[in-house]
Amino acid sequence: MDKLWWNHITKAHKFMEDIAAAALEGKSVVLSLPENVPWRNTLIELVEDRLKLGNPKNSFEILPCPKEEVGFFLLHRFCKKERIAAYRYGMTYAEFLGQCRDTVLNDRYLWITDIPQEKYDEWLEFITVYQKNATEKAPAVFILETNDAAFAKRTRKGMRQLVFDQHIGAYDKFAFCALAATENSCKDHLRPYLAELAATICGDDMELCAACVSMGAAFVKDPADTVRRIAAEKCRSSGQAFHFSKTDEQMKRLVWETQIKNVFPVIEKYRGSFIKKYDSQIKKALPISNSCGETVTIPEDVELGTLVYMAGCGFVCVNSREYQELEQFRDARNRLAHLDILEPDAAEEVLKTGYAL
Repeated sequence: MDKLWWNHITKAHKFMEDIAAAALEGKSVVLSLPENVPWRNTLIELVEDRLKLGNPKNSFEILPCPKEEVGFFLLHRFCKKERIAAYRYGMTYAEFLGQCRDTVLNDRYLWITDIPQEKYDEWLEFITVYQKNATEKAPAVFILETNDAAFAKRTRKGMRQLVFDQHIGAYDKFAFCALAATENSCKDHLRPYLAELAATICGDDMELCAACVSMGAAFVKDPADTVRRIAAEKCRSSGQAFHFSKTDEQMKRLVWETQIKNVFPVIEKYRGSFIKKYDSQIKKALPISNSCGETVTIPEDVELGTLVYMAGCGFVCVNSREYQELEQFRDARNRLAHLDILEPDAAEEVLKTGYAL
């Protein structure tokens, strides 16, 4: 699922490519990722692969933000003892390192993690001064990872800001669920509903979406129990636990929203198909009053409740199976219209019938 997200979801893939492209251009990046960014390690691996492909001379390294002063830390990590001894007070570490030709800091891509808020300005100032003083053709390029989108907006000249939440939208997340559902072994008529259900319930949590979609029919049958089992028994790619705190009432509302988006259109499709099939018989029974007391004069405006009445009175001749099916769709429509959800078996029957139309 990790490669599916970063390689096949267009905007997620472009976000990953933008990180690598900026670094290959020699621009340092301030990268804002959400706390639960999908498959973070895969993102880093793919960026590293792109950098090695575009510039095999440079090394790639991931470093946690040091507690020491940034320049002091980099000087002592990437310079030999004699070069460290050559440093003299009166110039900043950034100026000194920028002017150094014989340090392995040059030709490096450094991905810096776990940057506390009090270090933001220190990193930005160091990179600005370092780049200004760089005498090497390929000075170090920094990728500063943070969970703070406000930090990313404070980039300096010559740096690139990339904010995950500004690049990835709700449609991208649904597209992922839809693609993930195609890889599941559930029945074809359930795949769109499975994708919609996962996207609606899990929201921005793509790894939780993937886990739910992988459960297939079990998730469709009992989403609340399934997602809570996942949260209790499985963990993210980072090793951290899933967190899911929605109440039963909230879950019911989300299932209803999913059924309105995914099941209700199938009900309308069925109504249209039924009217088309029995158009001439329905026309003969018109005009007729509907449940609201309104006069209906054209077949396309006849609602399911009225169609059940017409079939029951013999105005429209249907067999027992068709009549039972008509009642089933009428009942499903009424439940959704009254903010109630369909039971899983009832929803599947509607989707299965609609899929065959």
